[in-house]
Amino acid sequence: MQQPKPAHRALPVLAILAVTLIWGLSFVSSKTVLNAGVPPLTMVALRFTLTSAILGAVLRLREPRGRIPAKAALPLVASGLVGVTLYFFFESRGIRLTSASHASLIIATIPVFTVAAESLLHGTRVRWLAALGIALSVAGTFLLVRGSIAAGSLAGDLFMFGACLAWVAYNMLSRDLHRSLSDLAITAWQAIFGTAALVLLALTERRFWVPLTVPVILNLAFLAVFSSAVGNFLYVYSLSRLGPAVVTPFLNLVPVVSAIGGVTLLGEQLDAWQIAGGAVIVAGVVLVRWRLGGPAEAAEEGTEGSSPPG
Repeated sequence: MQQPKPAHRALPVLAILAVTLIWGLSFVSSKTVLNAGVPPLTMVALRFTLTSAILGAVLRLREPRGRIPAKAALPLVASGLVGVTLYFFFESRGIRLTSASHASLIIATIPVFTVAAESLLHGTRVRWLAALGIALSVAGTFLLVRGSIAAGSLAGDLFMFGACLAWVAYNMLSRDLHRSLSDLAITAWQAIFGTAALVLLALTERRFWVPLTVPVILNLAFLAVFSSAVGNFLYVYSLSRLGPAVVTPFLNLVPVVSAIGGVTLLGEQLDAWQIAGGAVIVAGVVLVRWRLGGPAEAAEEGTEGSSPPG
């Protein structure tokens, strides 16, 4: 891919900075909704009902005659159920039981899980920097979990690790969909299929439903419109113009934004173990992401889709 001129890089860079801010604050926004008493599956069902409506409308306008190829139907449905339904099943419960900063730090380890899965399932060679990054991430996770045990939030961390594994499985299921469908079509149909299952699951929580206050509605709108729809669009826009080697390092700032937001907006506290664990995790993830030498290499190794939804 031809590198854009410096003058043409400003908008993509601003876009990925906006993604970092939006996705970082999405953990804070989700925690705010959950703290208001909204059940976790109900929260994500409401969020993705609106997201699906937005993406479906845009897809209808952009690709009015688009159809799902027969060979892509099964992996598209499966990836939607895993990447939306299962991922947010784990993530929403994890955020409810732990802090926003904890949740985002664990989600930041997804590239580490991705590298490990590619090595185990596809025989991808793990470079020494990536191996060092994996080791650092494991050490940082140990420090983070040690703090969780002391704080009584280990269950939340375990749910977040479940979300990480779900996203790795989603990447595996989605890796060949780009051959027959556009990014917009993939994102829209996955959201629609995943949302259908989320709505059914949310009905099991109906006895716990509470009235939606204005702050809750505003946070749900932020999650649906900005985090899921706008955030994903800006991410793909930046990725297509700058390449993963430039874009992915910015994503290391997402847990930093979440930590700052959790402390300033939610009054969360970070102890020494959590700060140390978070710093070591981020350092490890930076080394793992460093292996991305460019767009061609990333595409060949299947790493372009390694970033989770906001």
